[in-house]
Amino acid sequence: MSDMVTHWAAFEDCRRLVQLDDKLPPIFREVIESGREVGRLGTLTRLGKVWMQPMLETALAQLKACAEEDKARRNLAFVLGGLVHQATDNVMKPVLSNMAGASWTQMQASLRGTPNTPKVNAESVELAHEFSAYLDAEVFRQVYLDGDAEPLSKFFMGELSDDGHAFEEFIRALFQRSLLSAHTLNPTADNMDNMADWLDNLFGLVQPYFVEVDRWVRVYQHPDPEKIERFGVRTSFYRTDDPVIRAARALQHGTPVDAATRSAVYDNGAYVCIYGEILQTSLAYIRAAAAFWRGEAKDLTAPGSMV
Repeated sequence: MSDMVTHWAAFEDCRRLVQLDDKLPPIFREVIESGREVGRLGTLTRLGKVWMQPMLETALAQLKACAEEDKARRNLAFVLGGLVHQATDNVMKPVLSNMAGASWTQMQASLRGTPNTPKVNAESVELAHEFSAYLDAEVFRQVYLDGDAEPLSKFFMGELSDDGHAFEEFIRALFQRSLLSAHTLNPTADNMDNMADWLDNLFGLVQPYFVEVDRWVRVYQHPDPEKIERFGVRTSFYRTDDPVIRAARALQHGTPVDAATRSAVYDNGAYVCIYGEILQTSLAYIRAAAAFWRGEAKDLTAPGSMV
């Protein structure tokens, strides 16, 4: 996945921003907050256009029938996170492709080894990953307050000793072991004779991870001023004067959102930078889901293409 920190940060800011959006059903505002851990998981998923509408339909039916309400609310939170993922991808993939001079989707397919995918040159891949890491590092500074805001911490971008690196590798191995022991990823007696096929399916389901943690740490701890300028980190990507960003930071810090900013965000959909566009697109997608939820739309649709 590209821009994992940015995906999560967009969800955190959207769960704040929707609290002032009177165009949404109250249950949307409730579950995105109370179910934020599930929503964060939804923000890291793939292929939402396949599963989001059926999951919304099931959740709505369950709530109307007063059946399995907890599961319905959980699934709604998961879909709201998935919508933020869609919005973030739809904004960021063209940005990453433009910077790298190559299609981001093709890059990911090439890195995954998808059959019949043309190879992308190593220089383009390196540039895309470096660019992505600089954007994530800025989001960590601004949205996660250098690690003081949940669910991340200062250790996320902390430099490690050799012993620390060894411990980190151990934790990664434990995490992989936990994934393999999960029920849905655990091979059953029926497929023990076809482990190669099961393994192919496993790696087809797990979201690839291409930007290594060490790169994030290097970029955060020792940023190159020339790259910050060239990548437009604080001029094109994240601007503190963006109205939707101002609203999100005010809500984060418990300060009022002034009337002019509130109107710019919720009535006019204003933004002046890429991260602001991500937030506005996410809000638009969530409103589209609300229209579907209320029966005002036959299908779940959102501005732009659903990735």
